[in-house]
Amino acid sequence: MSFPVELKSTKTKNLGRGSLVMLNDIKILLDIQDKNILIEENSVNYGEYKGMKAKFIDARLTYTPTHCLKCNAVNEGTSIYKNGTQTSRITLPMMGLYPTFLRLKKQRFVCKTCGCSFTAKTSIVKKHCFISNSVKTQIVVKASEAQSIKNISRDCSVSDATVQRVINEVANKNKRYNHVLPEHLSFDEFKYAKSRMAFNYIDTNSGKILDILPSRDHFTIKNHFISRYSLSKMRKVKTVTIDMNAGYVSVIKELFPNAKIIIDRFHIVQLITRSMNKTRVKIMNQFKTSNSGDLKKYRRLKRYWKLLLKRESELSYTKYSYFRLFGQQTEASIIHEMLSYSDELEVNYRLYQKILKALDKRDYQMLKHILHTDISNEISAYIRTSIKTLKKHLPYIHNSLKYPYNNGRLEGIINKVKVLNRVSYGYRNFNHYKNRIILHFSFRSVDRKNKVNLKNKLRTTVA
Repeated sequence: MSFPVELKSTKTKNLGRGSLVMLNDIKILLDIQDKNILIEENSVNYGEYKGMKAKFIDARLTYTPTHCLKCNAVNEGTSIYKNGTQTSRITLPMMGLYPTFLRLKKQRFVCKTCGCSFTAKTSIVKKHCFISNSVKTQIVVKASEAQSIKNISRDCSVSDATVQRVINEVANKNKRYNHVLPEHLSFDEFKYAKSRMAFNYIDTNSGKILDILPSRDHFTIKNHFISRYSLSKMRKVKTVTIDMNAGYVSVIKELFPNAKIIIDRFHIVQLITRSMNKTRVKIMNQFKTSNSGDLKKYRRLKRYWKLLLKRESELSYTKYSYFRLFGQQTEASIIHEMLSYSDELEVNYRLYQKILKALDKRDYQMLKHILHTDISNEISAYIRTSIKTLKKHLPYIHNSLKYPYNNGRLEGIINKVKVLNRVSYGYRNFNHYKNRIILHFSFRSVDRKNKVNLKNKLRTTVA
């Protein structure tokens, strides 16, 4: 194991090989990769910083400069000489229970050529900065997970403002303002503050977040796309996937004249499923009487609501299991029993299953026939309203059955965004919130196999 000549000092001249190895091990433990930094003997001390107990590690930074940092004059002989030291307190990742700081004595030099002085530089921290790159990397790693700013600042021994500043710096470096739109887009919105909805759009195929806007109103969306992309580029968009928010339809037709509008299949199924469940609740409450027979029916309809919403094709017809309130039965026999309680329930259930079957088979003509067939008087108001909504969006539902695209990736992103908002107890500043989201999805958790690559990427980003 070799050590640079410039690391020698009067304090460490007489240190044995074992002591040097031990001091080098401290550097490895602290993840200090600058060979010009020498950990001093008996370097670990405890003291107070801002009224709190802290750990201080003493070290020295020195080397022989090749040139002057001011005038770039080459160092020949004694043209550049040493002139005292300057001590800096650098925040390190917490070691143990207490905040950890490196008290680094930086060598100062004077250039005879220009008469200016300069201080030795190190790679562990940026110029004019007192927070090490390792701490910044730690902040980015923690911020990419679902942790609050308060917790990150406490674990990294820095202020809340510092954490947010690091997040903003890294997020701004990773913002990609694409001037070319992908062929397939997904639109959706999410709540980020009281009565405030943000607009998010992604590349449907890759799941990459293209941008997040502070509002979902037509003016904001149109102004964003018109100012960012040319009309020729917007004409190349082939599909836009949305939920059943009718407000997006007019905007899409105006911005993307050649794009097919697709209603996400999940929201179609969700619409009809919720209306069926509301129908079940209405009929179930009719049996909430003092009659023991009706009360039994009420309890059965309440307990096994999931079976009524389940697809018929997924029901078990041969496997017997024990069901409370029914005994040893199959799922199909339980459904048959509950449907016998009410003709209204059976009629609505059959229509519900027909719609699900048409959606699963992606049979547009079948679905269209079901929706336009005369609806019996026994069909509930909830399902009637849902059918009316489906009829309104029928051309776009046709596209959802025709094309394989959906909002699954976008819904997953929004769920994670909601978690970030919840752990942070909301954000008052939208830009801070946006940067946190960008950082989260730029450096989200990876498997162990790729963690080394992630750390290298983070080191490059914060350096």
